Amino acid sequence: MNDITARSEQYRGFTISVTPQKDNDDLWDFTYRLQRDGESEARAITRSRTLGGYAAPETACTAGLEVARTEVDNLLRP
Repeated sequence: MNDITARSEQYRGFTISVTPQKDNDDLWDFTYRLQRDGESEARAITRSRTLGGYAAPETACTAGLEVARTEVDNLLRP
């Protein structure tokens, strides 16, 4: 995967990395990884969404970032 489609960002003390992946019927979906700043990679959380449905890899990355941000928000909920 090239740097144009894979995306990473910092969000509320986590690094979110999203990688688009080809799914059924030439549609795209995503895998994302959450790593808390300062923790080892062994403690990172990886999730995969395999329902498909995004026409472009960039759209799948955007959707993956939104899902990952929601998970971070839920993890940090008091």
